[in-house]
Amino acid sequence: MSTWRQRRPLRVPLRVRAMLAFGLVSLVLAGTLAIITFTLVRTWTVEDREDAAMAQAYTNARLVRTRLRAPGTDLPELLSGLQVSSSGEVLLEQGGLWYASAVGVDRSALPSGLRDTVADGHVARQITMTSTGPDLVIGIPLPQVGARYFELVDLGDTETTLQTLGRSLAVGAIAAALIGALTGAAVTGRVLRPLRRVSAVAQQVREGGPSARLEVVGDPDLDPLSESFNGMLDELEERTRREARFASDVSHDLRGPLTALSAAVSVVNRRRDQLPEEAGEAIDALDEQVVAFNRLVLDLLEISRFEAGTASLETREVGGIEFVRAVLGESHSDVPLSVAPGYDPRLVVDPRRIRQAMGNLLENADRYAGGPTRVILEPGSEGRVRIVVDDTGPGVAPEDRDAIFNRYERGRAHRDPDLPKGTGLGLALSAQHVSLHGGTITVEDAPGGGARFVIELPPTPT
Repeated sequence: MSTWRQRRPLRVPLRVRAMLAFGLVSLVLAGTLAIITFTLVRTWTVEDREDAAMAQAYTNARLVRTRLRAPGTDLPELLSGLQVSSSGEVLLEQGGLWYASAVGVDRSALPSGLRDTVADGHVARQITMTSTGPDLVIGIPLPQVGARYFELVDLGDTETTLQTLGRSLAVGAIAAALIGALTGAAVTGRVLRPLRRVSAVAQQVREGGPSARLEVVGDPDLDPLSESFNGMLDELEERTRREARFASDVSHDLRGPLTALSAAVSVVNRRRDQLPEEAGEAIDALDEQVVAFNRLVLDLLEISRFEAGTASLETREVGGIEFVRAVLGESHSDVPLSVAPGYDPRLVVDPRRIRQAMGNLLENADRYAGGPTRVILEPGSEGRVRIVVDDTGPGVAPEDRDAIFNRYERGRAHRDPDLPKGTGLGLALSAQHVSLHGGTITVEDAPGGGARFVIELPPTPT
């Protein structure tokens, strides 16, 4: 099986998405609760402060009205002696003259609209922003003495308290979001744990390792999944064994008649000068089919070994350049070999398997791409060895670059009736041989056009 995988768009992992969702929900809930709490507290606090200030202002206004009825009242002294908040101030207008409880306080601090409302004989109050913060301005008309009474109550301490409360609630909302995110990560981790076990077992089965099964833990929600998954694996393994047995038995059964047929064709070939010309052409066609049939049987036998898990390596150390040249010399001695200067790696491989893998690539180039144009031996990343086969054919479409390494997959050959027909086993066997060595085989675009097949083998142990 090829290790090449079609690139998929990156997606945020499920655990991260769940963590973000938990965090976002927690933030929305905590934030909403914080906003409602802050709004209610602010409304209650400000209204309570305003009501207390209004009650005190009415008391002070009645006292001022009483004192103004007495002749000779010292207004500045009266105003400065009134009980207001610690930083509150008082203004009084009578007969067009203004009096204040402290120096530096004048009528410019009073909103004009509020002054007009009080001048019309109505009580008014309004919160205004000053350079020192918010102030509550209260105006009370005193028509009995021809005066208007005003108080300025500093709300800075209330605002400071509310700001502290707001920051505390914001920190609480953020903390709740973080706790929610961590909770989401923990919950998702527990929920995904059974799926990770399924993934691990599936990976073991995919890699052809020892049989593995999911543990039935007594969970009424998870046990049906485990039992169904285990049953599916049982059926899959049994079907694989049957197919491998069938391929092996058929291949073995065919080898006897095929050997006899091949021998018979060989005998007839030796006497073809005694046969008519038409018979010679038929013998050539039969010989070609016998060779192809023999190769198919050998491929099926090799496939059955991989299916049964009995394929093994018979490795030995070989020189990289010498080995590749030997493979090319068998059928493609005219194909140039390019090697990086001073590069001659030592390979510990099963020569038969790597020779067959390379031979399949070269034959594939002959059949579908007009033949290989060059073979390259070069170093790969992390000490790996790359064997590259280039051709100048039409290349391999991106959507076929994974599928062509599957068994019985013939790429564009099954869509184009003019192309030679094959069994679809050659590239699959090449991928299996290379994978057995711990290597990879991929296909990409060649620099000059066409396809480039790349075998990467792991570094030689030292």
